[in-house]
Amino acid sequence: MSRSPRYLDLADRLEQRWRELAPGTLVESEHHLAAEFDVNRLTAREALRELERRMVVRRVVGRGTFTAHRLDYVVRLGGIASFHRNVEAAGHVATTVVSGRRWLGRGATRRLEISRASTVDGFAASSTIEWFPAEVARLVDVSIDDGSSVHDVLSSLGFVPRRHSVRVDLAIPPADHADALDFSSSVMPSWHLVSQTIDVATSEVIHGSSSWMRSDMFAVTVIVEDNDSDDA
Repeated sequence: MSRSPRYLDLADRLEQRWRELAPGTLVESEHHLAAEFDVNRLTAREALRELERRMVVRRVVGRGTFTAHRLDYVVRLGGIASFHRNVEAAGHVATTVVSGRRWLGRGATRRLEISRASTVDGFAASSTIEWFPAEVARLVDVSIDDGSSVHDVLSSLGFVPRRHSVRVDLAIPPADHADALDFSSSVMPSWHLVSQTIDVATSEVIHGSSSWMRSDMFAVTVIVEDNDSDDA
């Protein structure tokens, strides 16, 4: 009768132990686990890697191993697009910083792109490129900064923004986004969320975004219905 590898048995035991802990809880180190369960460091390391694959834990270089968040992240077509609102509604702290901005294209295709990186409770969570057509960009350029809510900025300028289209898939992020998402070892498949926002008053597209979001941080749900409920 065949037996499962020892690291899988250890992973199963640790999953039971850690599943009920609060998101972001620091758990035992590889060294501690090897001593507690009388296994070698390689077995303990492989058990932690297995739990990363199961999205039970998240390993952060220089900080340790933490329980994964897996926050519910609801994307509602026709709703309000706001990363911060969704995270804060779940009882967690979101921060966003601008990592770059550039103008692209000419004439009718000219647009502003702003790169932003977001964290949840201090853990890298998403890497996003926001874009705005030229006529909107001239209004928002100086207003989009660290911590800014795109939805709130657009609303303050007199727009009535609502999510108009959305596409979500699970894939390996490009290298630049993977770096921003702070993967400590192998890169995990991540949520890729692409959406456009219109101004309800004119039905014109006023904003678009392409976001890569860690799958061990978020459990994404898409609701296809047209209403005015708040969402991410």
